Amino acid sequence: MNLPFSSRCWRALASIAAFAVATQAGSALAQAREVPVGFLLPLSGGSATIGNQTKAGAEIAAEQINASGGIKALGGAKLKLIFADTQSKPDVGVAETERLIQRENVAVIVGAYNSAVTFPATELAERYKTPWLVTGAVKDEITERGFKYVFRPNNKAIYDAREQLDAIDLLKKETGKGPKTIGLFYEGTDWGRSHAANIKKLVKDRGYSVALDESYPPNQADFSAQLLKIRATKPDALIVVAYTPDHILFTRQFTESRLHVPFGVHSVGGGSEDPSFYKALPQQAVQYMFVQDDFQVDIMRASKDPVLTAADSKFKATMGYGLNSYGAQGVSNVYILKDVLERAASIDKEKLRDALAATDISSGPALVTGYQRIKFDNQGQNTFAHGVISQNLGGERRTVWPAENRLADVRPVWPLPNPSK
Repeated sequence: MNLPFSSRCWRALASIAAFAVATQAGSALAQAREVPVGFLLPLSGGSATIGNQTKAGAEIAAEQINASGGIKALGGAKLKLIFADTQSKPDVGVAETERLIQRENVAVIVGAYNSAVTFPATELAERYKTPWLVTGAVKDEITERGFKYVFRPNNKAIYDAREQLDAIDLLKKETGKGPKTIGLFYEGTDWGRSHAANIKKLVKDRGYSVALDESYPPNQADFSAQLLKIRATKPDALIVVAYTPDHILFTRQFTESRLHVPFGVHSVGGGSEDPSFYKALPQQAVQYMFVQDDFQVDIMRASKDPVLTAADSKFKATMGYGLNSYGAQGVSNVYILKDVLERAASIDKEKLRDALAATDISSGPALVTGYQRIKFDNQGQNTFAHGVISQNLGGERRTVWPAENRLADVRPVWPLPNPSK
């Protein structure tokens, strides 16, 4: 006997619903096997070398985690890193943030090195309630806007500025000699302006005066005019803020001009942490330069952590040199996310945000950058972040500050010999 039409419809609909539920369950299971993580980095443009170093470090860490069983709280789900290129341009970074969230459906974003990109891109992510883990960008205001979804494990600009002056103070105390005037030479985007503003705030209480306050537009073809200003103002120490291409050109021209700054050029990372910077210049051009580093390069030789030594070896095989600041940040970022995912046991964005806010890491590969702890305050800033100050000595960057990080064979050169004599 034929069933009534309504009954046949009911059974057909029930069958379709059952199939849909099974399909959705299969899809959810497939998704659970991968955790999509967006990485927004400058993979082309002026900061490309740095972005690609961070990318390499992140890929190495993800490979290590996936090979060791993935995210165990998610049944062994593997990390799937999805990279987007900012080209070091704010508008491109914002557009790529939108794509990562809307089209790639990432659970979290890591980025974006350049402060001028990170600042607007994180605002968009906040509106979409997508957790963001900052890498490299130091502009103070990134974590001073009351955002709930933005977290920064690395230094902010005020920390970098304080560390540079602390190193100068230490060397002055150790030798009884030090600068009275400081020159500021910085690229004119968010990063450079932020750093210069912080130095100007801090020098007032340190007994130094600012002899030169000079910004420049990025991607300069010649620094002759600025070098004449440095020669005219004669700062005792010079603080430089520059990305890789500009830093190479400035350092080359500075060396050729045989300018003497008795208490040194003090670079706040950026180009001077990039191996391609040292590859492009003769050793003489960087000899005695001070660098505010976000990673203690000369401590890796003493590391006994098998995960980190393996990461260092793989990085060296991939890039041609060992882990540096940016590669180490890539490694650290991914291991922070592993810790967060294990505690959240979910890729739900709200649960990930809450797990990020509750982060408190005091051991393991996430601390490869040299921090003793990663714990975020109510603005999302890791207040335990710090760097080191190194000096280029005989072709190596050797840590001189803080004193407790200085290895036994390190002897800072202070003041510097005059190259014209």
